[in-house]
Amino acid sequence: MKRIQNRLLLLLMVTVSACSQKEKGTLEVTGNIANLDKVASVYPQAVKNGNITLLLYEVPFGGDLPPVQLDSVTVSADKRTYTLKGPAKNIGMYNIVVLDGPMVPIVNDVPSITVDIDMANERFYTVAGSVASRELQDFIFTYDVKSASADQTMGQLDSLKRIGAADSTLLNFTNRKNAAIKELNEYMKRMMADASQPVVAAFVLGRSAKTLPQPEFETALNNLTQKYVGDSNLAEMKKRYNAYKEQVAKIKEQQELENAWTGKKAPDLVLPDVNGKNVSIAAFRGKYVLVDFWASWCQPCRVENPNVVAAFNKFKNKNFTILGVSLDKKKEPWLQAIKEDQLKWTHVSDLAFWDSKAVNVFGFTGIPYNVLIDPDGNVIGEGLRGEELDKKLSAIFLK
Repeated sequence: MKRIQNRLLLLLMVTVSACSQKEKGTLEVTGNIANLDKVASVYPQAVKNGNITLLLYEVPFGGDLPPVQLDSVTVSADKRTYTLKGPAKNIGMYNIVVLDGPMVPIVNDVPSITVDIDMANERFYTVAGSVASRELQDFIFTYDVKSASADQTMGQLDSLKRIGAADSTLLNFTNRKNAAIKELNEYMKRMMADASQPVVAAFVLGRSAKTLPQPEFETALNNLTQKYVGDSNLAEMKKRYNAYKEQVAKIKEQQELENAWTGKKAPDLVLPDVNGKNVSIAAFRGKYVLVDFWASWCQPCRVENPNVVAAFNKFKNKNFTILGVSLDKKKEPWLQAIKEDQLKWTHVSDLAFWDSKAVNVFGFTGIPYNVLIDPDGNVIGEGLRGEELDKKLSAIFLK
């Protein structure tokens, strides 16, 4: 997978604010601050001389500009109620910030909202009067719990891989990891469908970019832009996403033009195998060899591996073999992935991640990637995946 892809996707999608066309005049937030001692115990800098300061910020559309402060108020232990006011022309995102303390995100779907803050409670604030703000609160806290569960399971799986746990144990934790991610994604899809305001749906959509498969993310984005026709925030998100896709396509096209190996002599590459013995691509001269660039941490590579295994098993007796070149950083997960995916061919790696000699020699920017070399050392195909790999090899060996 291209390194640029996830980075751009997150940059484009997670900084989400919103506005719609419904005119509003002002926003007034009132509430009560309880248990100031608890605030001080969690955020020691927030309480100064028995007082805390609250600030109301508008989050500008698109997240490109910093939040705009609209109001502030100092609350004492004696007078715990507060009022914050500010202009609010359209429905959008606002933050109530405890100076040097926590932040409360709200949506101004109504002109007046009550927000009570109590650090003695697990959810340190409650919202009244605003359906969208309650939905946003429920999502934030539920998302944190579900994503933490998924992260914990993934961490446990990585630890088990490092210590060489039994295949049955690894399979169990892999299933648990997949189930946790699926549960998180299904929850976010329900939230997007049921949200009362497009601003909430857009906020959830931004978070979903981290875990939703790209086709499902595109479907969710298209569904929301069709459901809320004319919503400027969702329209902007779609515009940015389409621009991102065009940029990636142009980069890919340019890289393919610059780094195309088909029709050229394959460069030589020498790297250590699993036992530390140097292996050269040139040593495979006289055979058709698929040089397969991958890594244990690369999920698309692991998804593609069954296709590579099928090709190996189908043509291994026809003067064909595979040389696996890994971009792993550590030996243990590399070896474990070879075992798990049943990659029964020669493997090499300098365990240098994206600083690998393989990257410099072949000039690729994403994995999975491969080149097919004929017995004379000429590259006759590259980037062959799934059916394309089988068709290419069948054309050679099953004439």
